Amino acid sequence: MKKIIILFSLCMGMVAMATAQEEQPAAQKYLPEAGDFALGVNANPFLEYVGGFFSDAGANAPTFSGLQGQGIYAKYFLEDNRAIRAKLLLDIYTSSNKQSVQDDAAIGTTPGATAIDTRKNGVTNVNLALGYEFRRGRGRIQGFYGGELSVGLGKNSTTYEYGNPMTAANPSPTTYSNFSNDPSNRTLENNGGLNFTFGLGGFVGVEYFVANQLSLGGEFTLGLAASTRGQDEITKQRVEGGEVREFSTRERSGYQVSNSFGVRTVAVGSIFLIFHF
Repeated sequence: MKKIIILFSLCMGMVAMATAQEEQPAAQKYLPEAGDFALGVNANPFLEYVGGFFSDAGANAPTFSGLQGQGIYAKYFLEDNRAIRAKLLLDIYTSSNKQSVQDDAAIGTTPGATAIDTRKNGVTNVNLALGYEFRRGRGRIQGFYGGELSVGLGKNSTTYEYGNPMTAANPSPTTYSNFSNDPSNRTLENNGGLNFTFGLGGFVGVEYFVANQLSLGGEFTLGLAASTRGQDEITKQRVEGGEVREFSTRERSGYQVSNSFGVRTVAVGSIFLIFHF
């Protein structure tokens, strides 16, 4: 994060020096007007690409890790210096972890044979913020401030697939220990509880128009946030009465408390690239 902030400041400084001699009337054409729309994205991947030119590793193409941690911005200008805005933050991704274990069925005929245990994680976090923005400034440099309301939904889940099936003849099959420390009572799925958040805050930022209808900016948000989280639903399997059975329970993991609620002050910073039309 520190590298991105330094790089952003450097880029803004170079662009400002290059255009410092422009007359005010020529610069005014770059600014948004009443009735204009604006769409933008998180600028971090682009800044990391530019930053590669200043490192020994070179500059790799901008990459977006699926939708992980990406922000989408939209504005509509009611007046030249006022706008309503929306911000959609997405954190959606999946991951898979595979581990080799002893193949119980083949151990007698093929020593060293292995089976594969797999753990799959899925995370979905969606946050929507709606706000009202005031703007002021001269030339291409525009300051802005305002307030916004935000709501968010989050959920995560973990599923397990085991290479050695559980049977009445093998009620405790060989299982990768980090996936299940009790092979006779294995977890099949951990369906995380729904997490709901609500926020109220204010923001302040600076936007620089690097070209006609194109701006680079950053903002800082400070506000109050409240959240509530439901219980996890966990499904396990074990042998009972000579049969493999599945059992589902609702419980908490670690320090989490059912339907917890709290209020906290949060500070969030972001850098974005905006297109106006």
